[in-house]
Amino acid sequence: MKLKPVNDKIVVRPNEKNEEETTESGIILPDTIDQGKLMEGEVVAVGEGMYSANGTLIPVICSVGDTILYNKQAQLHEYNDGLVIMSVNEVLSVVEG
Repeated sequence: MKLKPVNDKIVVRPNEKNEEETTESGIILPDTIDQGKLMEGEVVAVGEGMYSANGTLIPVICSVGDTILYNKQAQLHEYNDGLVIMSVNEVLSVVEG
């Protein structure tokens, strides 16, 4: 199934390095221990953007294939296969280079 996000939404595949953290003794740390942690993911689909009040299309700031950073506590909607749907407003940075 192929997803086509609407408006300012994007579909992201979180990177595997975002997995739960464990201590050296094997204790799993809860998500709340590191609320400010940045997550990394690859953009797999992008909407066309949002229209302003005067009808001008405001394009999305990232493209398919971009690696982005977003907050661990961002408003995300999980989908099958580990994909996440979010608003482009949740993107904190596009990783370059």
